[in-house]
Amino acid sequence: MAIDFGNFLNAIGIRERVSGIACDSRRVRAGDLFFVLSGYTYNAIDFIEQAVERGSVAIVVQRQDEAEAKSKLEGLGFPVGVYGVDDVRQTLALAAKYFFPIPHYPLCFAVTGTNGKTTITYLLKHLLDRSTAIIGTVAYDLIHRVLPSTQTTPDPLTFYAMLSDLPENAALALEVSSHALAQRRVYGLEIDVAIFSNLTSDHLDFHGDREQYFLAKRRLFSGENGSRPKLNLFNDDDPFGRRLHGEWGGMGYGLGDRMSDYRGSDVVMTEDGVEFLLWHGGTKYNCSLGMIGRHNVENALAAIGAVHRASGQSLGGIVEKLATFPGVPGRLERVDSGDGPRIFIDFAHTEDGLRRVLESLQKIKRRHLLLVFGCGGDRDRTKRAPMMQVACRLADKVIATADNPRHEKITDIFRDMEKGIPEGCEVIFESDRREAIGEALRRAGTDDMVLIAGKGHEIFQQIGDEKIPFNDRDAVRDFYAH
Repeated sequence: MAIDFGNFLNAIGIRERVSGIACDSRRVRAGDLFFVLSGYTYNAIDFIEQAVERGSVAIVVQRQDEAEAKSKLEGLGFPVGVYGVDDVRQTLALAAKYFFPIPHYPLCFAVTGTNGKTTITYLLKHLLDRSTAIIGTVAYDLIHRVLPSTQTTPDPLTFYAMLSDLPENAALALEVSSHALAQRRVYGLEIDVAIFSNLTSDHLDFHGDREQYFLAKRRLFSGENGSRPKLNLFNDDDPFGRRLHGEWGGMGYGLGDRMSDYRGSDVVMTEDGVEFLLWHGGTKYNCSLGMIGRHNVENALAAIGAVHRASGQSLGGIVEKLATFPGVPGRLERVDSGDGPRIFIDFAHTEDGLRRVLESLQKIKRRHLLLVFGCGGDRDRTKRAPMMQVACRLADKVIATADNPRHEKITDIFRDMEKGIPEGCEVIFESDRREAIGEALRRAGTDDMVLIAGKGHEIFQQIGDEKIPFNDRDAVRDFYAH
């Protein structure tokens, strides 16, 4: 059972002494309560000395680490209390909610899934009839200011501080990552509509296997995140969505299940977007979306259903507004090439995400489809070969390159990717991403299409610990400028 944080402070007798909270020893201020959050490569108990020296009045640790933390402080001669709890990350989230009271709780939409989270949140912002904040992968758009995104879902202190600053009558469209759910970053959040998009293999370096990955996502709908959403909305086309729908009830959307509450059909794709029919309550609506891809019809159905149920807006008005949606940065975003090939950049960085985008482009290509993509370093290695298999199956020419290699050698990443090359497929390997993009554009004819996948909106290339300025869109423009 979740603790009441105010009562917790009273119980340990330090309420009057605590003026703030911190989980980074470098940011501790005098009077802070310091939460010890160990990572996967470090033991945060090593940093409690710095936290106390900077003025922390007490330390909160995982219960099994209480004795070690007390012994360390006693050995250093620091008379500071150490308090063990069953779940230090959950307690931190409750503390953040306590220290950053939310005067105007937003109409909250929380979206989780492997793919589609960003597009759904941008669709929600566009379709809602009120000022809407977005917290997610591209940016933290807080209505009156926009901050750069550092994580898909920020830490509890950052998150609840942002929520407390939203204006009255605002809405929030929030991307919730599996890491965030596992680490209780938004624990205690009151959610009006929780949306599940889909689940494929990703982040298995963190979760271990797909079932654990699924169980992390499941927390958003089951009440394990501190409260049950008022409405759960699931993708009935996805097997994990159907599993959740069966477990927790709610409503469904999709293109395949005739029983879905918000069902799409008769999808027609063009170079400029998609046309489809929406069925709800026995009524049919003609829909137009200026984004390419069947998967974006699913994303649109999710946003339409959520807005319709939570805001009271008419479906007819929502559908009319859908036609004016301007798209999402880095999600099948068209880059002008003048009279050259049609060029798209997309964030697709999983096997399923890459497959969906390539299948969509194959349906509208005139001649050849060229692909530039890579696989990130220090991340799930198991998806590299499957991504290459998808690339070779669905692209006419494949150029493999760097995509945030981080601390891995690009040759090691390429070696993993090579395992997915089927017989008869020729792949060009070019470690310099700018050169790889140039190679694709030199090879592409006027009637060809080029997809540059993996980074989308990102404006850097991470090599080691350094983030070097780089943007796929700018690389294309620079190519045609010279």
